[in-house]
Parts: sequence; C-alpha cells; structure tokens
Amino acid sequence: MKLVYHLEDKLFWIHNFLPNHEYQRIHNEMFKERKKLKYQNTNTTWKKILIDNLNEPTRLDIDPSYFNFYKTLLLHQPFIKINNNNINFIIHNMSKNSGINWHQDSHVQYGVTYYINKRWNLNWGGEFMFQHEGNHGYIPVVGNSLIIIKTPMLHKVNPVLSPIISRFSIQSFIK
Repeated sequence: MKLVYHLEDKLFWIHNFLPNHEYQRIHNEMFKERKKLKYQNTNTTWKKILIDNLNEPTRLDIDPSYFNFYKTLLLHQPFIKINNNNINFIIHNMSKNSGINWHQDSHVQYGVTYYINKRWNLNWGGEFMFQHEGNHGYIPVVGNSLIIIKTPMLHKVNPVLSPIISRFSIQSFIK
C-alpha cells in the first residue's frame, strides 16, 4: 500500500491498496460474472442533476460480507483515521458516455472509490476530477488504487469514452 497523492486532510490516493491475490479475486469475479450480474439504473437513487447530459452508470449493491477484507484494510490503512464502520458497497459500471456531474456527497463523512480495471487507456476518460479551496486536479483510472475524500469536496467523474470496456469501481460511502 503506497500513498501517491494527498491534499491536506481532504483527499488521499493510494496505490496497491489490496494484496495482489485479493485484487485478482475481485477483478476476475467482476469481469467473469459481469454478464450474469443484475445491475440497476441509478435514476431511481440519484438526483437528475448528477447525470444530466450523460448516460447513467449502472450499479450493483453488494453484500458487505463479500468485502470484509477490503473493509478491514480501509478502516486500518495508515493515511487517514476513519472511526466509523457504517459503510455501504456499490459496484459502478460506467459504459460509454456515462459519468457523474459535479457534486459534494455532503450526506456522508467520506466517499471512497476503488478502481477495478487492470488496464485503462488515458484516452478512455473516466477520470476522477476534484476542486477544493483553489486546488484542483484529476486522478486517472489505475487498477487496485483507492481514492478517499473527506466530504464535502466538489468532484465528478468524466464521461467514459471507450466503446468496448466499461469503467468498473467499488464505491463506498462512510456515513
């Protein structure tokens, strides 16, 4: 686990978050089973402004016990102290032209994005964009990396441009 970027106590980008065997397990299950999994539209759970002018991502709510190891590492990683284990887990599948407009996730303490894709071309979009007190930037899609933001923080996901590969991530909210 390696901290490769942080912004004050607001944003942390961690590479090699999971041990390789655990990352391989999650990646392989997501990609092998992706056609069998029953993803739902986000239009019933998200405000319309989040997906205006975009294709909406689909989501899959997952049993938290499936992610026990992930949850343990998240709560005990050395870079930011998280004292709350009220966490939900959602898998986002973002296909071509799907993304998320600027928002702040003010309803939770932390937002966490874990990238599942092993390979991603920089020209395929899907970057995590952020703004905070004059600081701004983006974090590209890098497999087995994790972004933790302490809310509120203005952020978005650029539209995915790949016509063949979806951007898969585990989204967690810590209330």
